[in-house]
Amino acid sequence: MFDTVIFDLDGTLSDNSEGITASIRYALGKMGRPVPGDLRRFIGPPLRMSFQRFCGMTDADSAEATRLYRERHEVIGYLENNLYPGIRALLTALRRQGAYLAVATGKPQKITESILKHFGVYHLFDQVEGSQPNAVTNQKSVLIARVLARHPGRAVMVGDTEDDMTGAAEAGIEGIHVQYGFGGDWRPEAMPSVPDVAALSEALLGSVPESRGVFISLEGLDGCGKTTVANRLETLLRQYGYPVVHTREPGGCPISEKIRELLLSKENGEMTATAEALLYAASRYQHAHDVILPAVRRGCAVISDRYVDSSLAYQGEGRGLGMDAIRAYNQKAMELCMPDITVYLRLDAETSLRRRLAESEPDRIEREKREFFERAAQGFDRLAEQEPDRYLTIDASRSVEAVIGELNRLLPEYLVRGGFWA
Repeated sequence: MFDTVIFDLDGTLSDNSEGITASIRYALGKMGRPVPGDLRRFIGPPLRMSFQRFCGMTDADSAEATRLYRERHEVIGYLENNLYPGIRALLTALRRQGAYLAVATGKPQKITESILKHFGVYHLFDQVEGSQPNAVTNQKSVLIARVLARHPGRAVMVGDTEDDMTGAAEAGIEGIHVQYGFGGDWRPEAMPSVPDVAALSEALLGSVPESRGVFISLEGLDGCGKTTVANRLETLLRQYGYPVVHTREPGGCPISEKIRELLLSKENGEMTATAEALLYAASRYQHAHDVILPAVRRGCAVISDRYVDSSLAYQGEGRGLGMDAIRAYNQKAMELCMPDITVYLRLDAETSLRRRLAESEPDRIEREKREFFERAAQGFDRLAEQEPDRYLTIDASRSVEAVIGELNRLLPEYLVRGGFWA
């Protein structure tokens, strides 16, 4: 339909309200000024104008407020940002149709490029036009004109504010207003307005592109820090534009939760190793059938605290049943779905037991002897060696900051490798 599709950034491609409002509070706090209500009004127009309009600042004071805002925003605030779900699939589909994609935003050029790279969508754009510190003007119409100078043809500006649609009209191109951003109740009279990304996709493509999600499992001995890493994973995946489903094993759905009670109850000490393995397999199949596979098909990112690798390590190696037997027990579940990425938090058995026993009363599995966990750890190591493309291995014996830092660095590489940032 369109030769060139130009997107605004804030409120159109991403929801950056958290980072912007936190940085505005920081600037006002540094200046000893009160914080006005509804800071979302600041999003969209140039900051100096908003500081003058909503805080009654002089030109000099608004310049200082803007400097202080950037002092925080350019270090951390720009990462407090979420790509809207469905945007990645829309951009990918437009590229496949041959559209020239561009960004035109009042946000500084350098920060704009950093945000797009953080989301893993920078490579999808042919041109990025942000504000320049020494430019005579950074009006939206001027930014749009720069794009059209490089790629003329039928073009459309997609944005959430009156400034975006006015810029499109002044540049002589069509506009599509998105209601999900920061434009409030304002609606254009002469341009189409869409409520969500699905409707935007219909307007630009004629259909909503399919979007497969990603299945990420967390593995490792107890005490390795899975809860902390899962929380950080959820934050990252939401930033990257995925709706997130966070689940666990054994459990994750009503039937599997009942099996979990049988498996972990200290009253069931007489349970045989084979019965234990088969119960884990039954719980896993129900969980995969009811929760994991449907969510991935909806385009969600599923984070599961354990999956089949735990059975391979704990029952296959720890109990001595053998990995081949465990794979046979879990064949049906594995046919339904396997993790795209497995985050393996590697920890030795001695540290694992010390950390876990310091937290709470151990369950039936956690009461096993150290040798059991040593064998399980060896099982995880063997799996990581066999499938290095799936296993994202992190040394969990280090500080929380070091573990999270490595996750931040490695996860994008694995998403690219798996084709999830195509």
